[in-house]
Amino acid sequence: MSSIIDILIYAHDGRGLGHVSRSVAIGLAVRRLFPHLSVLLVTGCGSTAELIGDGELDWIKLPSYKTKIICGKSCGDLGPSNIDDKVLGSIRSESISNLVDVYRPKVILADHTPQGKHRELLPAVECSTYSKWVLGVRAVVGDVDKVWSELSASIFIKKYSEILWYGDSAVTGRLELDKLSNHFQKTPFETGYVSRFKELRKTVTDGCADKKLAGVISIPWSGDGTFALLEKVAETLGGFDISEGIWKVYMNHREPRVCEVKKFFERYSNIYLEQLGPSFLTDLANSRSAIVYGGYNSLTDVMGACVPSVVLLRGMKDGEQEEHAAALSKSLSAVVDIFPEDDVTVEGLRSSLEKCFKMNVDPFAISLEGAPNAARYLAELAGVRNANG
Repeated sequence: MSSIIDILIYAHDGRGLGHVSRSVAIGLAVRRLFPHLSVLLVTGCGSTAELIGDGELDWIKLPSYKTKIICGKSCGDLGPSNIDDKVLGSIRSESISNLVDVYRPKVILADHTPQGKHRELLPAVECSTYSKWVLGVRAVVGDVDKVWSELSASIFIKKYSEILWYGDSAVTGRLELDKLSNHFQKTPFETGYVSRFKELRKTVTDGCADKKLAGVISIPWSGDGTFALLEKVAETLGGFDISEGIWKVYMNHREPRVCEVKKFFERYSNIYLEQLGPSFLTDLANSRSAIVYGGYNSLTDVMGACVPSVVLLRGMKDGEQEEHAAALSKSLSAVVDIFPEDDVTVEGLRSSLEKCFKMNVDPFAISLEGAPNAARYLAELAGVRNANG
């Protein structure tokens, strides 16, 4: 049976945008470097269209997962379709299996775990006889049971052929690479960091040589401490003179209590509230500073834009953000200060932002070529000869 598409990319969803952002960046890189290849992204993330922006990448929307955070641990919740989390996993599992059966991809790239969220990849993995399965893993996995489980290892060893590691061992060291090698019994291919920012910047021509915004703040999803944090952020930003430039706060306006949050900022003329969307990257490139959470996607955004940043940590049980941000801060000037979100003070945040205004970021401190490197690797697996040529 001949394949209909060359590469299918799966990204699970639920809370943040890191998994989908990496997958989008790699899909965009494949389409840019190998426009004759057919690529299809499959995910439930409702923000995928905004993440793709003006790039050329086709995708299929699954019903979305939703998670809530309880004591630093992620738990399933009713999503926008109002379907129970476990039932939704079963439905999506059948949908993904049907998609793989119909499109018969030559290569399938799965992000984060070989089994997918709620094991939704298992039927497709077990029944697929013609696709090459590839696992993509972030630079620091953290204490994620589903990745380090015996089930995960056994599925990979039985059905997968390769691992892509989206990190830079020159910055973080080889500990994570060795851990992955031992667990999956396969040496990962080190791509470098996958930067959606860098990939999307190839589709636009506007330059931002002069940084005009004081800064941007990204709050992609809310947790237990977000409400109190935003009140402190508003007071901090409002205390800067407007001559320093304006601030833009990007957040999801569909989140609960958003009307209450808006009241924090309404009194300040130098602060603008924005809906999360593609304009964030343009504003980031035009900013003198940034406040972001310590997720993979946000960190690669500020590294790609060369913007000095204050990094906030949510205190999740898996410890991924703490470990990753600490490793990067040792060698990257883009990470100016790191705060657990519960420890943020107005005085401390203002001091950190003032430091950002005086900093210059080294654009060559880390490899951000993960998307094109992964694209070339996948293209070769799909039959393109000398994809690195």
